[in-house]
Order: sequence, then structure tokens, then C-alpha cells
Amino acid sequence: MKPRTNSLLLFVALLAPSTICAQSFGLGARAGTLGFGAEAAVSFSENFAVRGGLGSFFYEYDDEYDGVDYTISPPSMTGTLGIDVYPLGGSFRLMAGIMFRDGDFEAQSGDLAQAGSVEIGDTEYTEGGTLLGIISTKSTSPFLGLGFGNHTQGGFGFFIDFGVAFVGEANVSITADGEIASAPGIQQELAKEAQNIEDETGGYLKYWPILNLGLKIPFK
Repeated sequence: MKPRTNSLLLFVALLAPSTICAQSFGLGARAGTLGFGAEAAVSFSENFAVRGGLGSFFYEYDDEYDGVDYTISPPSMTGTLGIDVYPLGGSFRLMAGIMFRDGDFEAQSGDLAQAGSVEIGDTEYTEGGTLLGIISTKSTSPFLGLGFGNHTQGGFGFFIDFGVAFVGEANVSITADGEIASAPGIQQELAKEAQNIEDETGGYLKYWPILNLGLKIPFK
């Protein structure tokens, strides 16, 4: 397990009620663009709290690109650590902190032979085999957002987060396996295809949208 994961787990563990004297403590379960997971929060006043959480993606999904079927695998784990500010002392909050993840988005193709012919870069290929695409961005990045719901007050209830993490420039890489890996000029065409994807989507890939829905469980 990576050091940043250990650090966040330690932080969450230290947010136990027995270790936070005269403060309000809350737990939450969440689902959304950070995966499915849990979080903990401790408030230091009615206007300020510290919150951290971990999430995982337990699924893959299928998509199609240029006539080829792909299985998309999200990162295995995400985490957040930040502050919540309640300017009015109620449930509306502003939030800021850091988001990190373990892994990148990966796209594994099916057998290219089933597609008949496939255009990679500027060349048509009929060879069989598979492609693996990886979209890499910074694993640790700042985020900003807003939300509704106070983890440490008001009994059981729901909460929602809206925000964005600034993950920076994306790097796309594509590798080939099987018969197509030895086709003439394939490496150059794979590089062209990766560059085309970056040019088409790179601006959007700089940002990771944050949308979480969850249930909070406060402790006093």
C-alpha cells in the first residue's frame, strides 16, 4: 500500500470519538464519481470541520471507439482529505482539499479481428490482437467544491457534494498485443492515435468532476 494511503487511513482512524475530546464527530457512506466508500469528519466549531474519506470502484463498463469494443477499468481507489466551511452555520458548506487515487483509467479492447479492419492513426489494419489504452494524470491534486449536509450535526441524514479536482494534463498511451503488435509501422500509428485522443479530449481530462451522494451518521 502506498504511503499516501497509509496516511489517510491513519487520519481516519484518529478521528475516533475517544480521541477527539469535546468535539463533534461523524461518519458517512458515499457513492459517486469517487467510487463507493466511507468518510469521517470532526468539527472544531459550527463553521469549520475536517473531513477525509476513501472510495473504490467495484465495476467495469463497456464502450465503443472507432468500431472497436473496449472494457473500461477505473482506478482501484480514491481518497480525499480536506476542510468544510459552513459560512452560515447550517448545512450549506464550502469545501477544499486534496484528492488522490491509486491507478489510472484503462481501456482494454476485444479481439480486433472481430472488427474486420481497424483504423489506427492513419493506417487500416486487419490483423488480430488487442489494444490497451491508459489515460494518466496526476495522482494527487487539489479540489474545490460546495455541498449540503453537516456530518456532525442534526442526526441521521443525507449529504451531497459538488466539486472538481484539478488533475492536470493527461497523457494517453496505447500498446498492442498479439498479431497486430508486429504489423509494419504499428508503433508510429499507435503514437499518432494516442496524440489524436489527447488533442480531442485533453482539455476535458484536466478536470475530475466530484459528485457524491451519501448518508451521514453523527456522534456527539
